Amino acid sequence: MKPDEAIKSWASRAGVVRVQNALNPLLWTMALIVPTSWIAAYFFRDDALLKYSFAAFGALPVLVTLVTYLIYMFRDPNRLQSEEYLLRQQALEILYKKDISKEIVDIVTETPRIEIDKRSQEHGK
Repeated sequence: MKPDEAIKSWASRAGVVRVQNALNPLLWTMALIVPTSWIAAYFFRDDALLKYSFAAFGALPVLVTLVTYLIYMFRDPNRLQSEEYLLRQQALEILYKKDISKEIVDIVTETPRIEIDKRSQEHGK
């Protein structure tokens, strides 16, 4: 595989996020800033101030993401769940409030599926 093909393949896969939760913006920021700043730190390895500044700037998103994860883990764990999970949970709560136990059992046992729009596949979108 040629390098340009590998980069295109990676870029197309990076655009597909399967699970969306509250940490996604932080993960994308981390994926962009960390490698860029650490490469910059490597190129400025002769100047100690710039080298350590870029290295610290690259470590900052990692620390922020970890702290945010810990906060969400204890204060609001549902933010770490996927969007699909939260929607199913809300549907179950609505059905539970209406006291429709048979439908709740049907929804719980139903396997989730991902539907793909065939029109978007035909047009290469």
